[in-house]
Amino acid sequence: MNTRIKKFLSYYRPYLRLFAALMACAFLAAALTLIFPLLVRYITKNILEGGSPEMLKQIYTAGALMLALAAAQTACGYFVDYHGHAMGAMMERDMRRELFDHFQKLSFRFYDGQKTGQLMSRITHDLLSLAELYHHGPEDYMIYSVKFIGAFVILSQINLQLTLTVFLFLPILAVFGLYFNKKMNIALKRNKERMGDINAQVEDTLAGIRVVKSFANEDIEKAKFANENNRFLESRKAGYQAEAVLYQGVGAITQLIT
Repeated sequence: MNTRIKKFLSYYRPYLRLFAALMACAFLAAALTLIFPLLVRYITKNILEGGSPEMLKQIYTAGALMLALAAAQTACGYFVDYHGHAMGAMMERDMRRELFDHFQKLSFRFYDGQKTGQLMSRITHDLLSLAELYHHGPEDYMIYSVKFIGAFVILSQINLQLTLTVFLFLPILAVFGLYFNKKMNIALKRNKERMGDINAQVEDTLAGIRVVKSFANEDIEKAKFANENNRFLESRKAGYQAEAVLYQGVGAITQLIT
């Protein structure tokens, strides 16, 4: 296994029990989502069209079951949302402690070639993004895999030809999503670099504020900061543009499927 992958997975080791519980709840929540349309279909097709004398009783029974399933889905969603983010925060703490300890071991030569603001951005903003990945990554894979496979099985039982016709759109959706997701990732990486530049500029200015005021260089520092601020703005706008194209394009293809 790749060394980076091993390192990535190692942060799950202290929280394996919690991680297993999160995956189980994510699986259950996704499975329950698939059951609700089946119950509605059962009520409309089997109960209402059947004309049974006990129709009202059957509707109440199905409704009570749906309420119970909704309560279970809500409980699972709460557990995944709260404890998943808590697990991500704990892993972020572990990574931040490890990175800080690593900073203590680096040589003076390393710090001579680095900006303090950039290093601060690594230990704060970048680790926050990693923590979100640790939490949402496996959870989203579990939920969408269950929904995808479950939906295919259910729909194929209803009408196989129509199901295959719908799923033929998925390769188009996948190619579109992968292409524009790559462009969005490039824009997001540039955003992080620009944020690091802003942190570095602020750190340099504030660390030498006495010198700046002594030589009346406030306007020069303002110009430097304005330049970094505008670069960050442009990178953010590029990121938002890529995000808008990706999400709106996926939405348009989804409408075409319908």
